[in-house]
Order: sequence, then C-alpha cells, then structure tokens
Amino acid sequence: MTETSLNMPIDREGAASVSAPLIETLTIALAGSLLSILTSGFVFGVDNNIFHLPIVAGLFNEPQYQDDAFIQSMRYFASGVWIVLSDSQKYFDHTELVFFVLNFLSRLFSVLGFLCCASLLGITDRRDRIVFTLLVCSIPLLLGYSPAGTGGLFINYFTHSEIANGTILLGVYFAARGRFTAATVALGVTFFVNAFMAIWLAPLLAFIGIYLLIKKETTIAAVCSRTAIGLVISAPIMFPVLHAILSNPELGKSLGVDYAAYLREYFAGHSLIDSISMSGILQIAEIAALGAIALYWFGPTGRELQVAYLGAILLYLLGVVLPSLSTSPFLLNIQLLRSGTIIHLLAGLAIAALATCWLRRDSSALFLPGCAIVLALYLGDVAFLIAIPIILAARHIREATETVPAYRRRVGYALLAMAGCVLFPLGAWNYFVFDRAYSEGAQEWADVGNWARMSTPTSATFIVPPRPDLDAKPTPSIADIALSRQGNFEFVSHRRVWVDYKRGAAAMWTPSYYAVWHQRMTETAGLGDHASKLAYAAREGIGYVVEKCDAVSSQDSSSVLFRTAHLCVSAAKRQAAGL
Repeated sequence: MTETSLNMPIDREGAASVSAPLIETLTIALAGSLLSILTSGFVFGVDNNIFHLPIVAGLFNEPQYQDDAFIQSMRYFASGVWIVLSDSQKYFDHTELVFFVLNFLSRLFSVLGFLCCASLLGITDRRDRIVFTLLVCSIPLLLGYSPAGTGGLFINYFTHSEIANGTILLGVYFAARGRFTAATVALGVTFFVNAFMAIWLAPLLAFIGIYLLIKKETTIAAVCSRTAIGLVISAPIMFPVLHAILSNPELGKSLGVDYAAYLREYFAGHSLIDSISMSGILQIAEIAALGAIALYWFGPTGRELQVAYLGAILLYLLGVVLPSLSTSPFLLNIQLLRSGTIIHLLAGLAIAALATCWLRRDSSALFLPGCAIVLALYLGDVAFLIAIPIILAARHIREATETVPAYRRRVGYALLAMAGCVLFPLGAWNYFVFDRAYSEGAQEWADVGNWARMSTPTSATFIVPPRPDLDAKPTPSIADIALSRQGNFEFVSHRRVWVDYKRGAAAMWTPSYYAVWHQRMTETAGLGDHASKLAYAAREGIGYVVEKCDAVSSQDSSSVLFRTAHLCVSAAKRQAAGL
C-alpha cells in the first residue's frame, strides 16, 4: 500500500480510492501465500506438532495422563495460539484443516509484512509488487530454516512461531513510518504468539525510534505517548500469555544441572554458537553480507530498514557471545541465535526488492544483472557466491550513458526462463518428494495410533523408536527421518509414550521434567536390539514397543501385534501373557 493512499481524505470517492490499493495488496498477498504453500507443501502431525497436538486434544485433562510429566507440562506452554486452541478438538474435530488454515494465515501475515516493508524501498506499483511477491514466495533463500540458529522461515508444517515472522516485519514497517502505536501493537501481538520473538523485536523498534529522533522526524514526547497508547491496546492481548507464564509453579526453578550442558544434551542450536557447524556459520555470514550489500544499494531510501538490519545483526552477535558471559536459563531461553531469522527475512526482502527494481525495464543496463540475480536466487546455497559479486559489479553501471545491446535483453529473458521454467519447478518437486515422505510417515503413525486406541487399554504405554543419528554415515534416508518425527501418535491414540527425544524441550518450562527425561533417554539409548527393548518394557511395566520392522528379528516376530509398511508394534512379555 502506498503512503499516498494511506493519507487520502475519506469521502465517498476517497473511500473507493483508499480501498482499491488495499484490495489489490490483499489480492497479491493471497496469491503469493498460495504460491508459497504450493512451493513448500504442507504436512500435518510431524516434528514440533508433538507439543501442539496434545494441547489441542486436551490430553492433560484425561485420567491416563494425570501423572505424565510431559503432557502435564503442556498446561504451561505459553503461546497465545495454543491457549486459544487448548482442548478445542472436542468442539471441532478437524484439526488438520485448522492447522492448514492457520498455516495459510501465517504465510499471509508474512507476505503482507514483506509487501509493507518493500514499500519502504520503492516497491509500490502493481507490477513491482507482483514481481517482488513472486520472488519472496518461491526463492529457496526464504524456504526452510535459518542455517545458524534454526529459526523457521517458510516451512512445510504449522507452528505458531512462523506467525511472528509476519508481525515482526509489520512492526518494523510501522516503526519506520513513525507509527509507534501500531508498532507497539505489533510487538504485543508478537508477544502473544511467541514471547521471546517479541524480545527480539523490541530493540529493533528502539533502534528505528532513535534514528527518527536523530533525524528530527519525531519527538521523544510523540514516541512515548504513542508507545504508551500501543501498550494499553496490547495489554489484553499480552495478558493470557503473561498469566500462563506467571501461573507456572516451576517458574524460576533450577534444572539441577548446568543449563548449557542440558542444551547440548537436548538441542543447543538455538543458543550456543559452538554447537553449529562451520558451514552453517558461513551461510549466515553470507546471508548477512548479501542483505547488507543489497540494502546499501538503496541508500537513504532504505535507511530505516538499514537501521533495523543493523539491530538484527547486533542482536545475533550478542547471542554469539552471551553463553560465554552467562549460563542463565532465562537469558539462554531467549534463543538469540534463533533471531538470525530476522537477518534472513530482511536479507530476502532486500535482495528481492533489488532484483525487482532492476527488472523494471528491459532496456535498462541493470536488467541483465537483475535477471542473473534471480537465476542465482534459485540455485540454492551458491546464490550468495553469485549474487554478491553481481551487485558489487553493478555499481559501476551508468544507466544514463550506457547503450544496451539487444542481445543482453535476450540473454536476460533466457536467464529468467531458466529460473522460472527449470530451477523453480525442480526445487518445488524436491520439496514435494520430501513432503510426501513426511506425510507417509505421519500416516503410518496415525495408523498405529488408531490401532492403539481401538485395541489397547487406556492406561497402555508405548516405547517409540529413537531418532536416527543425522550425522551418521551413510546419512539416514528421508523415510527414516520422517518416521522418527512422529508428532501425532498420542494425539490419535490417546495412549502414553514413555519417552522420546523431542520431549526434552519441556524441561525449559518445567525443569522438574529434566530428571525424568534424562533417565529414560539414558536407559533406552542403551537398548541395543528389539529383544532388549521388550525386556526393558516388561521390567518397567510398559505394554508395547513400536519399532521399525526391519529391526525386528524373526525370533521376535511372534510378539508383533500390528504392523504398517515400516512400523511394527510388539507386546512386551508381561502384556503378552495377559492377551
């Protein structure tokens, strides 16, 4: 939406002229969101859904879970999204549809945020916004996860955190426009979605505010008053999350071990830089450099975004050094390395906006470099090595004096055709293959869950396969990885799981769970074969063991009660005796 349209007088004719750009923006954003979903795909019931689905199903209210420390900890999973959806399945039993709609709305927020921020860089007319949206919704740079912090960008399943990507972009946009009431409301909504992402956003808004004060485009009184109004509006939005945090009886309780050691045992990639591979560190450095060079091209036009980008980089660097200064659980739980997501988002915004500007006229000397950048963006990891030299070299192009030969236009269109007709479909196909493997894995777990709900006692407990070693040689297959990401078994079965790797995250908000998780993970990690798992299950009073069928020996096959294409459910000896 252009700044002119936002300031038009509202009369009968003006109302139409105001609504037209809004409708156009929403139409472009809706189409872009659909393209983004089609590119990344959508899968239900995997990975972090292991935390979300028990909340939606209200499992913590069921009698078989009253002494299950993990499921009970979900009462204090402090995101407003899940507070709203808590125990909602009993009112609307189409959770997969709910997650798909929420995933689409999450994309829509992000695309709207991108479009608003792009207007700060001069991307305002219809053609530019369409080209820009096509790029941000399809380039590999904005798909998947940020490499050194593992923050989600456009990912293939629904989690609440990715909603905050859009609210962060909108918050930056409003602050850059000097609309601190709206920016503060965006901060409050971000807090509702994900509290620590709101902590990332706050210093960026402060940086922009300080810059506008230095430029004398606003006053301290104006910033303070508008921010205060925004806080008043945001208070009811933030209250449910604050209440959930403060009502947690384990708030501030010690884990009992060094917190950094726990993170290394569970997952340190959000907080500890020495847990990240050198290739990941190089990638985030390249992304940061690409974004900085692209934003620098816009000069004073993009100053507010440049200031926000500087804030994001400084925030990330603080996350790099923070663990050497403190191992406070509170500070490490802010997950500052994960804030590299903002660097990633703003870098993607800048390079897509720059390419869009260069593609405006095919008679321009910058048209061919713009086409080359688009091609580079679809080449994946090597994009940085190609795009950065192109941008640096293009600074020597003088638009007014250079005559552009016709062949350069033809080469440019050929590069665009290569990107759009070859590289993009190939990348989308790879995502489709990946998503299909995940969907098949989730369906197998759903089949096991349905069998368990129909065929086992309500009090039954299951041992599930350990996650594969992703660093092992040879690398585990996509199918093996997909089968290890069960996030829907308990949701479907309403039966307990003894332990799995993902559940270790619950120690962050309920520290007492760490001892349970650590002991069970240690014990099950030492179980070498299926027979030892069955024996362990019998000793612990666990009724069933789910194992990959190729790990079940012929001697143990008699214990198998149910199987899918890859998963076998066996009865432990004590349970088998009663069958």
